[in-house]
Amino acid sequence: MDNILDFIKTISMTIGTGATVIGGYFVYQNLLVNQRKLLTDRFSDAVKLFGTEDNRTVRLAGIYALSNIAKDSPEYHWLVMKVIASFIRNRDLEYPPLGDINREGYPRVYSEIQEAITVIAQRNFKCDVSGETLNLSNSSFFRANLTGANFRKVNLRDANFGRTDLKGVDFSGANLEKASFLESDLSGAILKEANLKNTTYCNKTKFPSNFDPVEAGMKKNG
Repeated sequence: MDNILDFIKTISMTIGTGATVIGGYFVYQNLLVNQRKLLTDRFSDAVKLFGTEDNRTVRLAGIYALSNIAKDSPEYHWLVMKVIASFIRNRDLEYPPLGDINREGYPRVYSEIQEAITVIAQRNFKCDVSGETLNLSNSSFFRANLTGANFRKVNLRDANFGRTDLKGVDFSGANLEKASFLESDLSGAILKEANLKNTTYCNKTKFPSNFDPVEAGMKKNG
């Protein structure tokens, strides 16, 4: 009789433990679902701010929100980079207001474009999706702050880097075909395996030591 009672107690404890494990599993799954939903909502709200065309302050808030998502959630990192890259492409430069006599430093990228460029420049390339390329073709980086920027394997075809300090910028494996480097400082840039075919430069363009722009396929313009 005692053996039967012990057996029943053992079975009861086993069932209780199993129920606890199963319950814990479902609680954990619900937490994951809720976290994903919160993250999705954060991303959607940030994109809405980011897409506001008539308010630069609101757009800046969207850029900051997307930047934080990229830092907090590696699974969203690449998607954030693609969204921000689409914002940068084909944007006009900022010129001084009419009647403004202080024209030093113009033209230049708009402040929200600079913030977007900074997010891209600081991206974690290890989160890039295999087989995909970040598209920043036809983008203007004229006089932008690109300190230590990471443009590894980025599509920068027809990009404008005129009068820009590019020291320390990593262009490894990037497509820079037909990009403009007029009066740019490339003296400390990393150009390993970059496609520089038909990019333009001038007498004021600075290059790394022992770098031959003609050999790299670049064309002199003035």
